[in-house]
Amino acid sequence: MLPADERNISERRIRTIAWQAAITVAAAAGCLWLLYALRMVLLLLAFTVIFCYLLLPLVDFVESPGRRWGLRFRLPRTAAIIIVYLLLVLLLVFSLERVVPALADQVSTFLENFPAYARKVDQTVKWMATLPARYRLPLTWREYLGEAVNELPLRLLEWVQSIFSSTLRLSLFAPWLVLIPVIGFFLLKDVTQLTRRLLVSFPQADVRYRLAHFLRDVSSTLASYIRAQVIACLLVGVIEGIGFRAIGLSYPLILAIAAGILEFVPVIGPFIMMLIAAIIGSLSSWKLAAGVLAFLIIFRIIHDYIIYPRLLSRGMEIHPLLVILAVVGGAEIGGIVGVFLGVPATALGLVCLRHWRDLTGRSGVPAEEAKT
Repeated sequence: MLPADERNISERRIRTIAWQAAITVAAAAGCLWLLYALRMVLLLLAFTVIFCYLLLPLVDFVESPGRRWGLRFRLPRTAAIIIVYLLLVLLLVFSLERVVPALADQVSTFLENFPAYARKVDQTVKWMATLPARYRLPLTWREYLGEAVNELPLRLLEWVQSIFSSTLRLSLFAPWLVLIPVIGFFLLKDVTQLTRRLLVSFPQADVRYRLAHFLRDVSSTLASYIRAQVIACLLVGVIEGIGFRAIGLSYPLILAIAAGILEFVPVIGPFIMMLIAAIIGSLSSWKLAAGVLAFLIIFRIIHDYIIYPRLLSRGMEIHPLLVILAVVGGAEIGGIVGVFLGVPATALGLVCLRHWRDLTGRSGVPAEEAKT
């Protein structure tokens, strides 16, 4: 048996470790609860970061005209941001004047034709219900397929209602969108000073160097992903809109805008867009639906394997399988918000992992300890 003094020391050490573990678990649980409680604030910050990364190249261009035109003056950062904001407002007003009337006309046409579309869907469901008996399938199969076909309109209605309700809940936070350009203004103006103050707060030079390198990689990854996504959304919206109009699909402007928005959601968004376009095409004719599907399949192959990888370039290297897992995992954790933020969060996690491996010498042991 251990002496009494050593036994007391061991007991105190065990109690200390137990208290430290309990405090760590409680702190982790508190942080997770706080993140969940502030999820909408975090989403607002995420949209603000996207907004800033989109405008940052243009702000830098306006701020330093002398580098491109041989001039000797430099605009103040604040003036450059104000000019970019004014250009953004003018572009938004011009787009609204051009797009809103045509969009309103197509929405009115869709609402007028909705009763005819409902009858078409009902006829299609009844026709599908006759297929199992026509092909003389087993009785159990007929009953199962008959129930599935009869429940199909109800399932579609529930799906549309869930999308509408989710959109309505998110629209309640629309007034918060006004804060995005306000917060973005201060971030664009003071990002360099904030970064410098953060680095200066670390006294050791090697720590400052590692942190600066880490922040640079994080910024490069986010910038690469955000700009690639925005350019991809614009390309997809324009190309699919032109293609839908050329094929003769109804409501090409509505579908083009929907395609651009859904492109922000990796994997799931393009699939939903393909399903919606095929359904709208089938309301006119099955040949049109087949043509729409053929066009979208060919375009997705070209876009996903040729265009999009070149947009990402080397700024963000992530395997397509990891993208799918990030989207599915994000949907399970945070719903629509998780789907939207799953891929960039995974990319940032890979950046952190790479820097941690470099810091520990790829062996799990800190580099300083490995040298000694």
